[in-house]
Amino acid sequence: MFLNYPPGVFNSHWFQFFNALSFQVMMGTPIILFAKSLGASSTILGIISAFTPLTVILQLAGAGRLEKHGYREFVLMGWGSRSIFIFLVAVLPLMDFLGKDTKLFVLVAILLIYNCLRGITSAGWLPWMTALIPEEVRGRFLSFDQLFQYVGSLISIGVSGFLMHGRAESWEFMILFFLSAINAIISLLFIRRIPNVERSETFKKSAVRVPWGAMLRYAPFFRLVIFNLIYAMVTGGMGAFTVEYLRAYPKFNISLILYLSSIAFIGSLLWLIISVIIIDHFSARKVFRMAMGIFILVIIGWLLVSATVIPCSIILVAMLNFCSGFATGAFNLANAHISMSLMPEMGRNHFFALFSVITNLGLGAAPIFWGFSLDMLDGFEAVTGAFHWRRHSIYFLALLFLNFIAFFYISQLKERQIAPSL
Repeated sequence: MFLNYPPGVFNSHWFQFFNALSFQVMMGTPIILFAKSLGASSTILGIISAFTPLTVILQLAGAGRLEKHGYREFVLMGWGSRSIFIFLVAVLPLMDFLGKDTKLFVLVAILLIYNCLRGITSAGWLPWMTALIPEEVRGRFLSFDQLFQYVGSLISIGVSGFLMHGRAESWEFMILFFLSAINAIISLLFIRRIPNVERSETFKKSAVRVPWGAMLRYAPFFRLVIFNLIYAMVTGGMGAFTVEYLRAYPKFNISLILYLSSIAFIGSLLWLIISVIIIDHFSARKVFRMAMGIFILVIIGWLLVSATVIPCSIILVAMLNFCSGFATGAFNLANAHISMSLMPEMGRNHFFALFSVITNLGLGAAPIFWGFSLDMLDGFEAVTGAFHWRRHSIYFLALLFLNFIAFFYISQLKERQIAPSL
C-alpha cells in the first residue's frame, strides 16, 4: 500500500476519527453554546476555552512517567479516565433541581477535570507517533491523521446542528453529550490496536531529562516556540468569540451557528486533500506563509463585519469559516511536521512536552485575556468614518495587528534539525 506504514499504525487514524466525534462536542462550539445557554459571560467562555491548552502544562509531569508505563498504556489511562466525565456532563442538562448558576459552576468543574486528565496523558502521543512513523512518510501520515480528524469533526458538528434544530432543549444537549461519551469509548478500542514502542535505546534517549534552559537555548526550538505563541494570541478563543458575536448581534440561532461552524472543517478537509499531494514538495515556511496570509484576510472580514462596514450575511460567515478552516489545517500540518523534524532524539519526550506546554499556555492565556477585555469593553461605542467601534470590532483589530507580526516572523524559522549544544 502506498502509505507504507508499519503494521497496525493505521488504527491511529481511526482513533483520530472517533476521538474527533467526541472532543468536538466537549471542547468546541456545542459546549460553548451550552455554557452560553446557562448565562456564561465572555470571561467564563474564555476560561472554558482556555482549559484545554492550559492543562497541557501537565505534560511536564506526564513526560517523566512515559518510560515507566510505556506510550500506549499511559495514553489509554488518561483518555479512558476522561471518558467518565463526559457521561457526567451528559446528565447535567436534565438536573432541573439545580439553578443555572449552579449548573454552570458544575460544568466548569467537570470540564477542568476532563481537560486535566487529557493534558497529562497527551504527553505520550507525539513521541509515540514519532517513534512509530518512519521520517520519509511522516508528512503523508500527518495529512491522513488530520484528514480523519477533520472528517470526524465535520460529522460531529453537523450532527450537533441537526439535533439542535429550532429551539435547543435540555434533552437535546443530553443526547449530544451522551453520543460524545460513546464515541470516546470507541476511540479507546483503536488505541489498543496501535503497536506499542519497545523500550529500546531510542526510547531511553527520548526519555532523558534535559534542563529547560538548555532546551530554550536551542535556537530553532526557541524560534518555533515564539512563533507559536504569537499565533496562539491570534487564534486562542477566536472560535468562542465569533460564536458569541453571532449570537449577540445578528442573533443567529444555535443550529445555524453549528452548521456554519462545520464549514470550517470542510475547508480543513480541502487543504488535507491537497496536502497529500504537495506536503513533501513544499517547505513548512511556505505553508505557514500561506496559512497566515489567509488568516489576515479572514480577520479583515470579521473586522469589517463587526464594525458594520459590511452586512453580516450567512454566505459571508460561511466563506470566512471555510477560509479559516483551510488556514488552520495548513498551519497545524506544517507545525506538526516542522516540530517532528526539529526535536532532537536526546530528550525528545521533554522537548515535545515543553513545546506543548509553552505554546498551549499561550493558547490558554489568550481566551482569558480576550474574554476579560471584551467584558471590560462591554457597552463601549465609537464611530470613526465607516467604522463602528464596539468590543468585538476592537478585538478583531488587535488580532489583525498580531497576525501581521506572526506573518513577518516566519522568516526566522528553521526547518531541519541541527546538532543542539545542550
